[in-house]
Amino acid sequence: MSLKVVTALKARQTLGTIMNAVSFRNDQYIVERKGKPMVAIIPIKKFKQMDKARHRFFVNMSKISESFAGEDSDKLHDILEEATQAAKKLEASNG
Repeated sequence: MSLKVVTALKARQTLGTIMNAVSFRNDQYIVERKGKPMVAIIPIKKFKQMDKARHRFFVNMSKISESFAGEDSDKLHDILEEATQAAKKLEASNG
């Protein structure tokens, strides 16, 4: 697998080749226009994994939101601050 960057013009000219490289070799492409990244072309398996993770994230966020419904905003702020500090410490120890 490799990440490649191509211009929009090159992507249009070689779309079939790019699709084969993405599909069979798991390559990934960033397509740029005027030097600015515009889109990514990734294997469908990776897209499905990302979509599934996104769905799980929103389901979990909904559950979290429901579990704190009716809580005092100051208490929620304190809980979020404590969680943020714990996450930073964990990241620093793993970094």
